[in-house]
Amino acid sequence: MDKLIHTALNSLHSARVRQNVSSQNLSNAQVPGFRGDEVGGRFGSIFLESDMTLGSRVFTKKSEPGLFSDVQGEMRQTGEQTDVAITGKGYFLIEGKSGELGMSRRGDFTIGLDKTLRNGANEVVLDTSLTPIDMPPFKKLFVSEVGQIYIQPAGTPQGTRVLVNQLALTSGDEIDLEKDVDGTIRPKGGFIREEFNADQNVRLKQGYLETSNVSVFDELINNTEIQKQYQLNVKLIALAKEMDEASTSLMRLPQN
Repeated sequence: MDKLIHTALNSLHSARVRQNVSSQNLSNAQVPGFRGDEVGGRFGSIFLESDMTLGSRVFTKKSEPGLFSDVQGEMRQTGEQTDVAITGKGYFLIEGKSGELGMSRRGDFTIGLDKTLRNGANEVVLDTSLTPIDMPPFKKLFVSEVGQIYIQPAGTPQGTRVLVNQLALTSGDEIDLEKDVDGTIRPKGGFIREEFNADQNVRLKQGYLETSNVSVFDELINNTEIQKQYQLNVKLIALAKEMDEASTSLMRLPQN
C-alpha cells in the first residue's frame, strides 16, 4: 500500500507541475515571440531505498529544467514600421532590467524615454557591439533583412536614408540554450558579454510580428488530461486506503 500511495502522490505532484506550466503558457499565448515552456520528457522515477531493506517508495525527479519549444510562431502582417519578425531560427540580443544579457524573439519595438530602442517588454535592444541602440528623431524607419537600421531623419527630403546601427542577432546554433527563471532565453551558465559574438546568421521581416508559439487548443486539451490524471490518482489513494483497511480487518482476532 505504501508504494501505491506514494506513487499516486507523486503523480499528483507531476500533474500540479504540468498544470503550472500549462497555465504559464496560456497566460502568455498573446505575447509576441513567446516560446512555450515544456514539461515532456523532464520527469523520471526513482525508488527511495535504505541499506539492507526493500525499496518501498517511488518519487518523481526532475531531470532537466528550462526546456522550451522552439517551434516557429505564426507570422502576422501588421504594416507597422517598428514591428520586426525573425523568419526561421534566431534571436534578438537584449538587455533586461537587471542588466543581464538575454535572447528574445519579441520584435514589437518602441522608442524608450531615453531614446533607446526597446521591445514590448521594455527590454533594451542591443547592437552588434552589445550596447543599447540610440535612435535619433526620424520620420520613417527601415530595417533590412540582415538587421541594418536606416531612418529618414525628420526634416529631410522623401527617399533620404541614413544608416543608424545594426541589430545584434544570433542563430543560437551550437549553443545549449535554456529558459531562465525570469523567462528570458540564455545559454546555460549565462552570458559572458566580453566573449559573446553575434553571428548575424538570421533573417528579418519588417512590418510583421511573430505570435506566441503556444497552441491554446493543445493547452486546453492538456488541461483536460491533467484533470483526469488528478482524479485517477485521488481514486488510487482512496482504493489503497480501502485495501489497507480490508487487510487490517482480516488480521483481527475473532471475538467470542
